[in-house]
Amino acid sequence: MSYPNHFVYPVVAEVAESNYSMYFPDFPGTAITAEDILTGIREAKEMLAFRILELEEKDLPIPVPSTPDKIELFDSTDRIIFVDVYMPPYRNEAANKAVTKNCTLPRWLRDAAEDAGLNFSQILQASLKDALGLEQNDKKAAN
Repeated sequence: MSYPNHFVYPVVAEVAESNYSMYFPDFPGTAITAEDILTGIREAKEMLAFRILELEEKDLPIPVPSTPDKIELFDSTDRIIFVDVYMPPYRNEAANKAVTKNCTLPRWLRDAAEDAGLNFSQILQASLKDALGLEQNDKKAAN
């Protein structure tokens, strides 16, 4: 499934005595608390990006953003703020995140490689890229 690169969603900002609470009506279970509005918006943007990534990785549909007239505010001080997120940097970061993969090899080979100070991860990555016909800094396999 192909997803757009840019998303804009409403976030409800609730003002408390010493902080702001924010949640995305279109993503149940998303809530943050921040000391000031700017920090809250930054954290809301990060949360939105990671929630969208989670849905993309599971190949699930992304909710359609609610319009302001469909969002119920519970207090007269609540405000709707729109948060936008450009996904390619988040997707690239997630695609290049290191994962653990166990590998079985003879003990003598492990011992010899350790004695030589070889980096198992680098050698495995280079060998896999070579076997797949990818250049060493080619990130196509990660996308």
